[in-house]
Amino acid sequence: MKRNRLLWTIVLIVSVIMLIGYSIWITEVIKTGSNSFGYYGARMMNGWFNGYVQRIEGKDKLSVNQITENVNRYLQNNYGSNMKISDIFLYKDSDYYVSVVESDTGKGAIELLVNPYTGYIYPEYGPNMMWNEKYGMHGNGRFGMMGMMRSIYKGSYYNRNDTKDISRNQALEIADNYVKKTFGNDYSVPGEVHEFYGYYTIHINKGNKPAGMLSVNYHTGDIWYHTWHGQLEKVISFDEKKGE
Repeated sequence: MKRNRLLWTIVLIVSVIMLIGYSIWITEVIKTGSNSFGYYGARMMNGWFNGYVQRIEGKDKLSVNQITENVNRYLQNNYGSNMKISDIFLYKDSDYYVSVVESDTGKGAIELLVNPYTGYIYPEYGPNMMWNEKYGMHGNGRFGMMGMMRSIYKGSYYNRNDTKDISRNQALEIADNYVKKTFGNDYSVPGEVHEFYGYYTIHINKGNKPAGMLSVNYHTGDIWYHTWHGQLEKVISFDEKKGE
């Protein structure tokens, strides 16, 4: 009885937070006429989570090997053996971004942020937490809230027929139109699309150089721009198909 009461208390608190966030988003959509969660939503997520990020000035950053070892250990301890690193984005003035895929399916699973000074690892804000239908906060998988509830009550884990209302090409077109309208015609999106459960993550270029990242919900076409990344210094790929 106590466990059930605690569970529903947690569900109620998270639901209230999500309702408040959704209400703010709807207000912003009505006010701006935009379908993008964009800057405002990202600022809200930053406000919730940045307090946990420790930046140490004057301390050397961890090596890529150290970051890789730490992330692999984190994945093994929290998700088991069916996860592997796809890419690591090294930023000059913000936490590193790590894209993780499922080993058996090759599909994007989660997105992580890693403090380069302390090695602290945590789930990326935004789509990774709110749109991820398998591993996100309210996803149906064993790591999401709905999945954990099904586990407690002996239900099934993720079993959604992973249908997409927005194709990869449509997502690229939506993203390209957004960046040109928002940032100018110097901005565009390359052809590579990273598919996760419920959304695509797409990189943004200014000219021929990477300049940012956004996600497109593949059910609604909503856009969530990743405002929390800084100046990109290097991308390290672990994708065997790229020969790296």
